[in-house]
Amino acid sequence: MNITDKNYNKASDIVYWLDPNDKKKYSPSLKEGSIRNLGGTDFQVLKIQENSKTDGMQAMAIAPLDKQGNVDTSQIVIAYAGTNPKDFNDLETDLRTVGGVFDKTTSPGFSMSPSEARLSGQLNSAIAFADSVKQDYSGATISTTGHSLGEFLALYIAAENQWKNVGFNGPDPYELLSADAKKWIQENPGVLTNYRNRADMIGNLMGNGTGAEIKISMEMGLQWLGTYHDLGKWTFDKDGRLIIKNNDYNKGAIQEQAERQLRNQFILGMYTLEMLKKKFTASGGGLSTNEQIYLDNSQALAVVQYASSEFEAVMRNTVKIYQEGIRELEELWQKIYSKAFSDVPDLSYGEVMDVLESSGSTERSIVTETNEKFREKIQKAKKMSEQFNQLASEIKGKISELVQRDQELARQLG
Repeated sequence: MNITDKNYNKASDIVYWLDPNDKKKYSPSLKEGSIRNLGGTDFQVLKIQENSKTDGMQAMAIAPLDKQGNVDTSQIVIAYAGTNPKDFNDLETDLRTVGGVFDKTTSPGFSMSPSEARLSGQLNSAIAFADSVKQDYSGATISTTGHSLGEFLALYIAAENQWKNVGFNGPDPYELLSADAKKWIQENPGVLTNYRNRADMIGNLMGNGTGAEIKISMEMGLQWLGTYHDLGKWTFDKDGRLIIKNNDYNKGAIQEQAERQLRNQFILGMYTLEMLKKKFTASGGGLSTNEQIYLDNSQALAVVQYASSEFEAVMRNTVKIYQEGIRELEELWQKIYSKAFSDVPDLSYGEVMDVLESSGSTERSIVTETNEKFREKIQKAKKMSEQFNQLASEIKGKISELVQRDQELARQLG
């Protein structure tokens, strides 16, 4: 299944419930093995870490339930809790680990590098928890999420382990990352996503070295500063995708969101199909018991078709956004062009065009060059679709082959 922005958002919220020092949110019923509906999907809590008596970190690992109610541990989300303002350990982590303040190992008491003090405490605990989940579920695809300090930890863990991340309002941990993690980020843009409110002074701390930021104008008007940092202010569409209001500031954010979702859907879908391909080619001449089960229930074909339809839906949405961008640029140029001639009716055509060119407002700079980039992105998306469909077609052919080899199975499938 596809884990959505809304699923990640609700997981980032519920992990706060683990902290017994947070009297408003704490829920003792949130235990390992419990089932919670998070953004329209049921998840089981697989593993919990609650460090209120030591460094103050809270984290949990969850996995979705499939349509039959079985826990799907092939994909796991690790969620980290953010700051409890009444917890000294959380506040101290914000200052020392995030901000580099009160680092007693350096002089004059603050550090902008990954010193031992900055990497200690909650960050070390976050690393240890991720390692334990990775060990317990070695075959799983793992992603991370969090809010505020929780997203700071989640981004760090995702980058160091080369995992996907979707989180909210988090300061950026780039300066603490290893050289290998920084290299991976540069080579894999868009795998990390940190949704930020433009007006949020807390969540926008520490720059955007990871490139995870999608900064959004939420048009909230004048509010108390903490409101801009509120996890609950994000809204989602019926498919669980975070809603970005279509205004002038958000044009880039809308395109960036579409590109990342396309890339991540492509990676997830290709991984699913590659696993199926290995499964159906593993036994060579005959069918294994597992393959018979898959074929008998038509599950393999359903997986291929679902992965294909999900990717195609995301691709169409992305291409539509690119095409809208092209149209808007062409309309913008027409407005500039018409206004220039109406404002200075005494100038000739050539003189008006010279004035526009001197100010950098030419059809090429406004429309042509940017549209070329959009068209390149459309071609890239279509190439990804071709790769995806080719692999899906190969797997469908392999399923057909295997059915034909086992006539009894073929008769059962009708």
